[in-house]
Amino acid sequence: MTNELNLSRQAKLVPIETINQYTLKVFGVGSVGSHFTKIAVKSGFKNIEVYDMDIVEEENIAAQAFDFEHIGMNKVDAMVDICKRAAGVDIIAHHGQITAETPITPEANTLYCCFFDSFEARQMLFDMLKGYPVIFIDARIGLHNMRHYLVELDNEEQVEKYNKSLNSGAVSELACGEKACAPVNNIISGKLVVNLINYVSGEDYEKIYMGNAKVPSKDMNITIRREKIVEEVVE
Repeated sequence: MTNELNLSRQAKLVPIETINQYTLKVFGVGSVGSHFTKIAVKSGFKNIEVYDMDIVEEENIAAQAFDFEHIGMNKVDAMVDICKRAAGVDIIAHHGQITAETPITPEANTLYCCFFDSFEARQMLFDMLKGYPVIFIDARIGLHNMRHYLVELDNEEQVEKYNKSLNSGAVSELACGEKACAPVNNIISGKLVVNLINYVSGEDYEKIYMGNAKVPSKDMNITIRREKIVEEVVE
């Protein structure tokens, strides 16, 4: 039995060579980050690094990608196990707290995926990277609501608009029991992976998405339309 994914059934849907020109750096592998990382490796992404300071606890099992056997493990080490068993992919784990002094160096062809559960942590990582020619991904959940952003950090207009979303003041504390659930986490994680594939492939992509898993009719997005170059065959 091989431990390498057979991707033949999605070969025309996911451009493997293209996506693996990029590295995914995933900050926070909890409700969204854990499912996102698993879906990414099963889609064909191989160059992935994960960052988190937490350990897997019993209450994480229902809503996150971890299994009972991972309780007590560092979340990043548990993700290494999940990705290896689910897709035969070896990812790189970084356990520990990210602070303003952490050496995060912007790198070319790297997609920075921020799934921290606090606005302060998002702001800190964003401030480390803004102004550089890299891509910043942010996803947010609560109740059945979902939201994600794709920001080109060397684009001043996009940086300014995203920064306002971090400082809008429209944040309410959710009670335990309404913060996250597996269906919502899987939906937004799948949407994020598809959006990244579209972006790196030169397809149309969502710059901002706002939706509700329970009432999809509320979904809204800002989509970037890319012109397709059609080659004419001259006989």
